[in-house]
Amino acid sequence: MSKGWYPVIDYSLCIECGTCVEFCCHSVYDKAKGPTPVVTYPVGCVHGCHGCARRCPVSAITYVGDKGGSDAGCSCGCGGGDEDKGDVCDCGC
Repeated sequence: MSKGWYPVIDYSLCIECGTCVEFCCHSVYDKAKGPTPVVTYPVGCVHGCHGCARRCPVSAITYVGDKGGSDAGCSCGCGGGDEDKGDVCDCGC
């Protein structure tokens, strides 16, 4: 989990489809406010995971801490890593 990496929603682009809210298994988003994505637990985001942004149909999600490099990766089922390259996270889920 990370304090320097978390999603930021561009509400001018967001269509409130709820894809990111339903997708994230790390409790980053407040499911009670869904389908509107509201980040309420940013430290739950796995550093380097781009899982919710990859699924956003309008590219409304960016990340604090993203320097444009390759994913640190996550193989916890969130889609944030590339298991073939050995990218794994230690989030324990």
